[in-house]
Amino acid sequence: MQNDAFFVNLEEQLERLADTKSLHGEEGLKLIEDYRSALVEMLFEMNEQPVSDSVEHLTYKPLNMAERLEFISANNFHFMRYQQMKTLREEIKKLAAVKKIRDSRKK
Repeated sequence: MQNDAFFVNLEEQLERLADTKSLHGEEGLKLIEDYRSALVEMLFEMNEQPVSDSVEHLTYKPLNMAERLEFISANNFHFMRYQQMKTLREEIKKLAAVKKIRDSRKK
């Protein structure tokens, strides 16, 4: 799982591009795709599952994850995709904390 520093670094670069309205450029699109890929990996790793195309079977996932994943995978509305991914990252972090607590109670 990517650590917070990885996401913070990407967010700083994306914020810089957003400030200059350059998210639609080659650099912005690559950073958005890197962020999306790391986010998906984070979600599947939290669920202790290999990465796949479907999130329906995951136990721990944010509400409407399939629809939100479809939205952030689209190739338009780059700034809104980025904002949605930031929100999803926070939700996944909270779900990971919940899972960790539940797992520790099972032992």
